[in-house]
Amino acid sequence: MKIFLQSILFLLCLSACSVSDDDGNPSNSSDPSSIGSQEYSIQSYISKHGLTMKRDSSGMYYKIVETGDSTQIMTLSSIPTLIYTRSNLQDTLLDASFGSTDFDGRQLKDHIAGWQIGLRKIGKGGTIFMIIPSRLGFGDVAVGSIIPANTVLVCTVQLVDFK
Repeated sequence: MKIFLQSILFLLCLSACSVSDDDGNPSNSSDPSSIGSQEYSIQSYISKHGLTMKRDSSGMYYKIVETGDSTQIMTLSSIPTLIYTRSNLQDTLLDASFGSTDFDGRQLKDHIAGWQIGLRKIGKGGTIFMIIPSRLGFGDVAVGSIIPANTVLVCTVQLVDFK
């Protein structure tokens, strides 16, 4: 009897763990916001552009273009001054700084997770190229009409200075 109850409990747990959408249909990786779909799209972008990049354990891809001053590494409470461009996987420019900006004194901890991870890999004066899955960017939230929800970001960021 004990084995029978354990088997029933096991089957109930399995059925409770299945993934489905709001209509009860099983989810699939063709959803452009899914981790698997975005990973495939990022890999395709890297291959198409002949890039050599490292993959961070977070799922972000990066290439350090210039290391900068490795004795001066930011913390999450640092206020970075940056020059940046942000595009999507279709190489459409979404926004850019067109000069140095500190985002009105915003600390690194208040920037997207992808930038928090990437900018701490370089020092003052360094430049990093990043491909950031949407979950480390703006997620399922659109940024006005500039950045749609679930957008994979392709960023080049120069760390001009920080305080």
